[in-house]
Amino acid sequence: MERTLNMNYLIRKHRPDEPMPYYLLLLADENQALIDQYLPDSQVYMVEIDEKVVGVGVLQTNGIAGEIMNIAIAPDSQRNGLGRALLRALTEAATHQAVQWLRIATGNSGIGQLALYQQEGFDLIAIDRDYFLRNYPEPIWENRIQCKHQVIFEKHLSEITANDNKN
Repeated sequence: MERTLNMNYLIRKHRPDEPMPYYLLLLADENQALIDQYLPDSQVYMVEIDEKVVGVGVLQTNGIAGEIMNIAIAPDSQRNGLGRALLRALTEAATHQAVQWLRIATGNSGIGQLALYQQEGFDLIAIDRDYFLRNYPEPIWENRIQCKHQVIFEKHLSEITANDNKN
């Protein structure tokens, strides 16, 4: 059960003078080479509690299309609404940049992510079979399920207001 958010937190853009929180990025994407490929063209957002970085989100935009490339919350800060808050902040940032379609992908074994993205109005549009088997040298296991397939979701951002009122 997800606890309600009853703490002070801050979501802000990553500053160029601070280290990149790879330890968090690697929670959501175990392939650092892929992370290094998408970071230069991305906007990075941080979640802080008491000036400690506990979450990270990576957004890429290209005209009317955008993609959340990475979203992760430190294990000891999970299950309290921070992931949902960060997902909403990234969606809002994309909206302010005139993005009309926002995409996010996860593995077939990410049960919590699969539920969260759909609860937040993202629709399943595709499954890339064997994506993780092709792109990651070691098997990935989550929730005692081998992560093999990439599950791709998309959200039309004009639906934000209607979906936010359903909560």
